[in-house]
Amino acid sequence: MKWMFALLYAGVGACNTQPVAAPPALAQGAQASCIDLTQVTARRVLPPNAVLFEMVGGISYRAELLGGCPGAERANGSEILQTETQSTRLCRDDHIRIYDPVEAKATGAGSFATCRVGSFTAVPKL
Repeated sequence: MKWMFALLYAGVGACNTQPVAAPPALAQGAQASCIDLTQVTARRVLPPNAVLFEMVGGISYRAELLGGCPGAERANGSEILQTETQSTRLCRDDHIRIYDPVEAKATGAGSFATCRVGSFTAVPKL
């Protein structure tokens, strides 16, 4: 019986109960060429040509859309923002689609133009 308590006690020390640290806070205005989509907690279109990504740890990034984006210009708060990337990272020059879910139901998401993402700039949480 004593050996069971010894094993249980030894196992307690081996467990890592420390929480995972949030990514370090970036200074406002810091630039990034990519963000990790698994760390995104919210995304929002900022008409007429930008997108805001809120991240785990309280960091927010604003990405300007290069060359304009018709979906962002018509955004009214109910739109869907779809990323089109081959990994869990969204980088400068990757594509996204912004579309109204009601319109997309009738025509399909593929009927909406893709938009190119610019660099990501750290901004204060809005």
